[in-house]
Amino acid sequence: MSEKRPWQILERKVIYESPWINLHLAKVRLPDGTVIPDHHIVDYPREAAGVVPIGGDGRILLIDHYRFITDSRGWEIPAGAIDEEESTEESALRELKEETGHVARSLIKLGWYHPSNGSSNQLFHIFVAQEVTPSGAVPCTNEVQGVRWFQPEEVEELLKENGILDGLSLTGLLWAKALGFI
Repeated sequence: MSEKRPWQILERKVIYESPWINLHLAKVRLPDGTVIPDHHIVDYPREAAGVVPIGGDGRILLIDHYRFITDSRGWEIPAGAIDEEESTEESALRELKEETGHVARSLIKLGWYHPSNGSSNQLFHIFVAQEVTPSGAVPCTNEVQGVRWFQPEEVEELLKENGILDGLSLTGLLWAKALGFI
């Protein structure tokens, strides 16, 4: 790829700032010279990690998660923000344990992606955890309503029926399926 940036930021100002999310307003020049005076940018100061937990028998462990913003409840993979001075791998393993009460024998990174690169810099790292086993109770009861093991066919059916609505979970599960982990 070319090092030249076809869109040039002429000015950028902070509208709102917090440890969780920021909103910026940018003045941007397009390749044809057109200037957009008010391009909004959602800035996420922390990256996130998600993990597709797979047991030794091939089943997938998902969490039952309630999301107050959409007033919806659904099956998701364990995921969350990466803490300061924490590696992406450490974050994925921590989220697995916090949200499911399970640990993994091995962890494989599938990759990373920007879920909404037209409006934000949000960055998600996706992993597959293999040979997942219980290590205790689910410590994160504020976020997690429950956990359940699914056969690969059940996950495929959820995907076909639009039964998984979380983008990070969709990406992780489809990526794991495409690469033969599921």
